[in-house]
Amino acid sequence: MSIIEKAQKLISKKINALSLLDTGWHNRPYDFFLIFGQKDESKSPWIKSSWDVNFEPYFDRLIKQTDSLKETGIRVIKYKPEKRVTKKDNKEFIYHSEVKSGRLKWDLKSHEKWTVLNSTDNYFLNFELSTPIWTVCEKRDSPPDIYITISNERDIENKRETQFGYFIVIAIAKNLKIDSKPILKELSEKINAKATVLKTRKWGKPETVGNWTFVNWIQDTFSGGIYKGQNLHSLDFSELEFEPAWEIIYQEK
Repeated sequence: MSIIEKAQKLISKKINALSLLDTGWHNRPYDFFLIFGQKDESKSPWIKSSWDVNFEPYFDRLIKQTDSLKETGIRVIKYKPEKRVTKKDNKEFIYHSEVKSGRLKWDLKSHEKWTVLNSTDNYFLNFELSTPIWTVCEKRDSPPDIYITISNERDIENKRETQFGYFIVIAIAKNLKIDSKPILKELSEKINAKATVLKTRKWGKPETVGNWTFVNWIQDTFSGGIYKGQNLHSLDFSELEFEPAWEIIYQEK
């Protein structure tokens, strides 16, 4: 099992432990967006310059339309390369240790902490945002108003063949009545996303629609296995069938 798969499994276990505490979360409906990003890593969301200009302003417009801006929480998994030497034969090797970011909020200080200047600084794996934070969701007996994840689709050594560089999941509770479609279309145009698609989905309801299958909850959505049960990177991206299961918000020019 690769480091990406191990980390994704850990993320799912942690969040599932929270969601299983309360089966009443299952039926809240969301506008459920998937964004498939370009492969130029210098323009990825975790690169500070790209985040500041291409992503944060649009997410900020969404989050500020909730009552939970100050209660927004972020979790990030990233690794830093360290030179180490084997005890047996004194050979140098690179070890990737996890960077502990501490508690992160939706503010400039936290953005400075979790983003990286370039792809050689750290290996970024996953970003998760919950508005409000999970402990507040538990207390109010409801899943988040807004939930966002960003996953790096490259492996830690950048040897994996990919069809898209990053994968973003955005879920916005429908009862908030946020007009999110034009905001995310504008974002998608700016980054020239390979595709941005939208459907309605309930938080805790596994579902199969056409070729697309989601086996668990919204917080368990990763790119692996969601289309015909296959790895999306083993398929020709241009041949993926989004309609009629999805509304296509944007496709790359």
